[in-house]
Amino acid sequence: MKKKSTYGIAIPILNINLFRKMKLILLFVAISFLQLSAVESYAQNAKINLSLSDVTLEEAIKTIEANTQFVFFFNNSAVDMTKHVNLDVKNGNIKEVLNQILSSYKYRIEDNKIVLLGAVQQDGKITGVVSDAFGPIAGANVVVKGTTNGTITDMNGNFSLDAPKGAKLQVSYIGYITKELTVGDQTNYTIQLAEDSQALEEVVVVGYGTEKKVNVIGSIAQIGSEKLENRSTPQLSNALTGQMAGVTVIQRSGRPGNSGGEIRVRGVGTFTNADDDKAATKSDALVLIDGIPGKLNDVSSEDVESISVLKDASTAAIYGSRAANGVILVTTKTGREGKVSVGYNGYVGFNTPTALPEFADTWQYATLYNEAVGREAYTQEEIQKFRDGSDPDHYANARYLDEVFSRKGLQTGHDVTVNGGNAQNRYMVSFGYLKQNGIVEKNDYQRYNARVNLINELLPGLKLTTRLSGMYGNRKEPMAPGGDDADNMLVLIQKALRFPGLTPTILSDGTFGAGRELHGTPAGWIKSDSFYENPEFSMNANVRLDYNPIKDLQLSAIGAYTYTNSEERTYRSTMKLSGDRVLGPSELKHKMGKTIYKTFQATAEYNKKFGGHSFGILAGYSWEQEDYRYVQGSRDKFPGNDLPYLNAGSPDNQKSVGTGNAWAIQSGFGRLRYNFNERYLFESTVRYDGSSRFPKSKKFGFFPSLAAGWRLSEENFFKENESLGFISNLKLKASWGRLGNQNIGNYPYQSVYELGQNYPFGDTYTQGAAVTTAVDPTIKWEETETIDGGLEAILWNGLLSVNASYFTRRTYDILYKPSGSVSSVLGQKISEMNTGELKNFGWEFEVGHRNKIGDVSYNVNANLSIIKNKLTTLGVGNVEQLNGLVGNGSDLFVGYPINMYYGYLSDGVFLDENDIKGWHDQSKVTPNPQPGDIRYKDISGPDGVPDGKIDPNYDRVYLGSRIPKFTFGLNLGVEYKGVDLSVLLQGVAGVTGMLDGFAGWAFRGDGNIQKWQAEGRFDPANPTRYPAYPRLEDLSNSVTPNIVSSDFWVQDASYIRLKNIQLGYSFPKKMLQAAKITNLRVYVQAENPLCWNKYKPGWDPEINTSGNYYPILATYTIGVNFKF
Repeated sequence: MKKKSTYGIAIPILNINLFRKMKLILLFVAISFLQLSAVESYAQNAKINLSLSDVTLEEAIKTIEANTQFVFFFNNSAVDMTKHVNLDVKNGNIKEVLNQILSSYKYRIEDNKIVLLGAVQQDGKITGVVSDAFGPIAGANVVVKGTTNGTITDMNGNFSLDAPKGAKLQVSYIGYITKELTVGDQTNYTIQLAEDSQALEEVVVVGYGTEKKVNVIGSIAQIGSEKLENRSTPQLSNALTGQMAGVTVIQRSGRPGNSGGEIRVRGVGTFTNADDDKAATKSDALVLIDGIPGKLNDVSSEDVESISVLKDASTAAIYGSRAANGVILVTTKTGREGKVSVGYNGYVGFNTPTALPEFADTWQYATLYNEAVGREAYTQEEIQKFRDGSDPDHYANARYLDEVFSRKGLQTGHDVTVNGGNAQNRYMVSFGYLKQNGIVEKNDYQRYNARVNLINELLPGLKLTTRLSGMYGNRKEPMAPGGDDADNMLVLIQKALRFPGLTPTILSDGTFGAGRELHGTPAGWIKSDSFYENPEFSMNANVRLDYNPIKDLQLSAIGAYTYTNSEERTYRSTMKLSGDRVLGPSELKHKMGKTIYKTFQATAEYNKKFGGHSFGILAGYSWEQEDYRYVQGSRDKFPGNDLPYLNAGSPDNQKSVGTGNAWAIQSGFGRLRYNFNERYLFESTVRYDGSSRFPKSKKFGFFPSLAAGWRLSEENFFKENESLGFISNLKLKASWGRLGNQNIGNYPYQSVYELGQNYPFGDTYTQGAAVTTAVDPTIKWEETETIDGGLEAILWNGLLSVNASYFTRRTYDILYKPSGSVSSVLGQKISEMNTGELKNFGWEFEVGHRNKIGDVSYNVNANLSIIKNKLTTLGVGNVEQLNGLVGNGSDLFVGYPINMYYGYLSDGVFLDENDIKGWHDQSKVTPNPQPGDIRYKDISGPDGVPDGKIDPNYDRVYLGSRIPKFTFGLNLGVEYKGVDLSVLLQGVAGVTGMLDGFAGWAFRGDGNIQKWQAEGRFDPANPTRYPAYPRLEDLSNSVTPNIVSSDFWVQDASYIRLKNIQLGYSFPKKMLQAAKITNLRVYVQAENPLCWNKYKPGWDPEINTSGNYYPILATYTIGVNFKF
């Protein structure tokens, strides 16, 4: 090696004071800068004249050193000194010299020293083939690590890439373990990737345990926490929308604290009566939170580890009596081994309605009302005052709906999670806070969540799991004052929707306007002291003990206690209106309900493997009991509005009422699983339930299931076929099972006396008791039988997954109050009985794709459900309805779906008198038809053929159902160097809705008129056959021909909604290390920002309302989450 000197300065500063240290440091820095300046000056100014021909590099370097002040430093092994070079420089600088003799080497000029760094690596073209055990892999990523230089393999696994010697080559493909290798002298490479078995090892949560996904035979859909976190959905149910095939979520309202979606698993499994107090929940799935029944919308999405939906009987039958409409298993997060980790997610945003109807100005209203009634109800002078605003106290142009929906409701959420522990003890503690301001003033919802999950290994083989959770929520809403029937906020909104703004909310003198009904205006009511609040508190304690006395045997015991307390306080204040009118009296109603739920479960599970055989046996016992207590009190005539407490009201009209009830279920259950080499799969479950809701002779129900599966991909003939090597898993499956439903009242088979009945004795009435309901003493379980068959495939080790299923679901002995009433004979109501049969059947499809190309990772997941619903039998006591109900009725017709619309088919409107005379006789529907009235089609007659007459007995038909035939979702995600984007689209098709009442009919009950009605109405001066709205008429009397149920009012309620779009950025981990932050992500998102549909303007098809509603909300937020 060329000799080289080492030099430096050793300064003994350890024992000198700080001032001297600072002076020496400054002196050293100054000398360094002066030295650098001097060197740069020489290197830049030195002029060299040299000419050398065909000399070795060593000779050239010695010549330069001899003629200049430059000195070369190098390693002999890294530089070929025998290489011949040429040099010809006249009055040039050192860089010109070096570029001629060192073109193949890197160098650095330091001081007057020239350091040779080694040879320049020249990019060489390398080629190769990427394969696995079965052959070439197409689409694999081949990248020079740390650069953007890369390519993908072709259909035969081949690639070609420019890469320097020594570079790190990174080869990756979804479903395989990434491989790295160093580029050497060779130019062709054969690279074999090993399978990553993660896709085949995925575990899903099932009833009373877990199971490898590839071995699950039944129909289970599961989503993980990554699909739920960071969503600004106050109600967890709405986060499931569009995520899973066969799971339909319909959001009927955006009302804060009460906006949760209706979840239907594989259609609507039963039908209910409008007066049934369980009508809203009878078709709901059973929700189990860590194995205990609970409310899905009380759980914070940040606490959820996974949600599994059990869709068929083979998976749900182990829950027997409450699983007829599916089971939703929510598993909350638990602690993980390691040091303490703290996570935070917070967001803030605002809400706006997805759609709002637009109304005509009041001068237009007055003009069109004159047209509707055929007389001058409003003079031209009055119309002008409405138009020019010259007398706003008497001729206003108020926008009641805009005044009610007056704010962009702020929404914020904060969640903190702490977890950690060791192998013996782990913990997870979380706290959550949600505040949602509605778009209506005084309409707010707050919720606090707390959860503690502990896992303690008490002894070897003995584990204690403790889960404690609490929730406090409070919903507040405005109310109408005393003297009005608007006893909840939805009616208040309906009145804002209904009435034209002819009088102002507040007059010029500051008093409140009297409104259309002389009871004030909706926006004025909001400003009153009236209010509604609904505080609710719940607490759950769930303790589980697992013991393994011997290998393969686990004994488990679970005890849980849930306490729920719910209150409702409704205060309707007095309120002074213009003209000295006072609304009142003030009134307060205070309701309190308390529920205590207790359960004990015990299971024994034995799992054994020997040879290729694997089997598991589970046996269990379950006991549940729920007690409910309710009390209500009310008083009126309060001395003022500042003391809304019962003891401040007058006792003259005080009222009180109380009640209580209880129910219990006792069950035994079991499950047998078997598989051979994870190739042939079998599972059977049984459950025997006894319910207090049925008489002794019918108390118990038996609910079995059978399922079998065949993994063809595990067969030798399959594995040996190289052409099938891309199929990682292929499974055929089939199942059968029976489930039960007992979701009715607590005492349907018992004849009970109801107090508060009046008996006449002469001229007076005496209070007493009476049997008011006729009961069926033989009432029994409603049952559902399901048959399911399907195929599951994983291709290219998880690059693509495909699931397809066909199912039938038959519900019989439906618990229903028959329509054939006996009240006219016995003077009694009729209770539930077993009657009717319903069938749901259809297909489900799921396709998933994920991949990584270079630094870009992406995934696509799509699902589609095709579900048909059909009533097969009406049953005892039910009578086919001949008269269709206008609006959202529940007509039942054999061969058609439930929740259907039934009415006439229309064919435009009458144009003139000649048109009326030439049409069918529809006098039974339209006694005196006029131009602009709806024409109805002649469908049939007494002989089954059209008879030229429109008759309600023969000419009404099925018009559609509110149950969607098609439900679909599309989930898209992409990530690139910390930037991530996710998009969720969902929708329904093959579904109808109806705009009726104040939402669809102009001038209904002194109501308003919307712009689409005004602009699309039948115009006698320019008649058209198919206007958007028939002739205008006064609909104070609801019995008018044009608003009978017909397809004129039925709307296509199909839609595609952009449910969620989220853009985030995760900061590089190296940047966060100094702050000891392990993860930091910021994001913006929108929930429900867009909806494509054919519904009438201003109305969201998902709501399907007659005007009594709260709009669905679009939410826009910005958030941050981090962990440290």
